[in-house]
Amino acid sequence: MVSEERADQIATGVFLVGLGLLFTNVLSFWPGILFVIGASNIARGMAEGRPWYNVSGGLWLIGLGAVFLLGFSWPVLLILIGLSMLFGLSVKNEWGCCQPEKAKNGQKRKNDDPYYDDDFHTDAI
Repeated sequence: MVSEERADQIATGVFLVGLGLLFTNVLSFWPGILFVIGASNIARGMAEGRPWYNVSGGLWLIGLGAVFLLGFSWPVLLILIGLSMLFGLSVKNEWGCCQPEKAKNGQKRKNDDPYYDDDFHTDAI
């Protein structure tokens, strides 16, 4: 994990390299820009040490770029959505990023109560 400034530099570097590749006509600009932004987003997430939050968006952009590059079709888009759901669930569980924090001293957190809502609980009643 690096500082936020360094993560910005890494993401910008990846973006500029990808943009340079687009201008050399390796890919057409329309789906190619989705690949470039997706790769930049993935690089930022990996550099910041928050892989899933940024990687999922990057993978979606790359997947959508592939859908448009191969010709838009609903079955391919549905496959992308399904893979995203399956991949996201396994990655979130593996990295433990979605595990609730344990309350200190055996106290119950307010979010543990399914009937608790901040908007409706006021002390002025």
